[in-house]
Amino acid sequence: MLPPRIPQPSLLQLHQWVYRPIQFMEESARRYGESFVMQFPNAPPFLLTSNPEVIRQVFTGKPEDLYVGPVNRVMESMVGKNSLLLLDDQEHIRERRMMTPPFHGERMLAYGLSMRESANRVIDQWPVGKPFTLHEQFQDITLDIILKTVFGLTQGETFEHFRELFIRMLNLGSHNAVLLMSALLPPERMLQLLSVGREPIHLGPLKADMSRFLPWAQLSRLMKEVDTYLYAEMDRRRAEGVEKREDVLSLLMQARDEDGQPMSDRALRDEAITLLAAGHETTATTLSWAVHRVLQHPDVEARLREEIRQVAGTEPLAPEHVNRLEYLDATLKETLRLLPVAPAVGRVLQRPMKMGEWELPAGMAVMPCVYLTQRRPDLWPEPERFNPERFLGKRISPYEYFPFGGGARRCIGMAFATYEMRIIFAELLRRVKLRSATRKETRVGRRGVTLAPEGGVPVIVESRS
Repeated sequence: MLPPRIPQPSLLQLHQWVYRPIQFMEESARRYGESFVMQFPNAPPFLLTSNPEVIRQVFTGKPEDLYVGPVNRVMESMVGKNSLLLLDDQEHIRERRMMTPPFHGERMLAYGLSMRESANRVIDQWPVGKPFTLHEQFQDITLDIILKTVFGLTQGETFEHFRELFIRMLNLGSHNAVLLMSALLPPERMLQLLSVGREPIHLGPLKADMSRFLPWAQLSRLMKEVDTYLYAEMDRRRAEGVEKREDVLSLLMQARDEDGQPMSDRALRDEAITLLAAGHETTATTLSWAVHRVLQHPDVEARLREEIRQVAGTEPLAPEHVNRLEYLDATLKETLRLLPVAPAVGRVLQRPMKMGEWELPAGMAVMPCVYLTQRRPDLWPEPERFNPERFLGKRISPYEYFPFGGGARRCIGMAFATYEMRIIFAELLRRVKLRSATRKETRVGRRGVTLAPEGGVPVIVESRS
């Protein structure tokens, strides 16, 4: 017994998923119910579901039965095959264990001051009375934080060069045309066209012809330049003594598995780029949506400002203050409920399995839909209403709310991202008073694999604190 299938051609379904994802999900849910099957070219069938019981089965299933790599292959050309996003079974378990210590909760206190400094540097440059785009400003802050805390770079020529390279690489990698073609092309052909290894892959006339017009030609050159700098930086740190440093990349270079083996340089490169790609855009997008929502609800903004005054007073926000900002945390959670950065997460069945009422074949991808699940009226009364109080003093089921994924594959950087967002959001509220710079409705658009605000949330600084 299989769920209903969307009858449209697979190419049309892919086009809608890339260019009108919200409408596509909502229309399909109205027509086919809480579980339905999508089909894209060169991909397994996808069961998109908002059924909490099926989601529970996915998140609690055995790693050897449920693989993620085949679902995330569209990102392989950028993050590489050794990325935690693509590893499965024992390889994933090994890599995740090695990557966990740098993201332990105690580490957040060490990163907190750097996060605050990066936020204040950008916020203090915002002009008063002139409109600007908030999303770009948050991207500037989050990239600054990643360069300092993850890559361990300090201000200077190397810092600015990395910043420029990463911005260009991320902007090209987020291009919807790249996402569309990544899904259309067989994996081996895409990896040939956008090789991220040290050694170039020669494709003869195909590469020469394609490079004239494909959007990833420039991306390929940028990524190879980034790789050259990253490998050189790792060699330099080993020569100088990597054990003296505490940034995430250096800690990963020191990590050892149960057999005493380190990560390879290629794995270190892939995980560093993964942290950059996953932590830069997603955090900036959530903060943009949070400010957009708060500006529409003056009562929420007033309560946030009062909480910050009660917790920090007139002193600078300290790392130990962050966990006491409960209403601010609830506001960010409510933002992620309504507007999750990723619309769905997925697993590919390695054997036939029964999930819910469905008998599903091996090779099918089951995708818990973050967006649809977190807007179910039976789980979230008045689901369209922005209401941070939903998250105050309540335990929320991980099968009804999962903006960072779930189970053993929950985002390893969740603690880092939530801590970072609280600091940046609190500093914004402490330092400036904003208002919207447009009366137009801010729509949800696709930016690569994420959902972001079209137009970037234009705002105006009314005053400084």
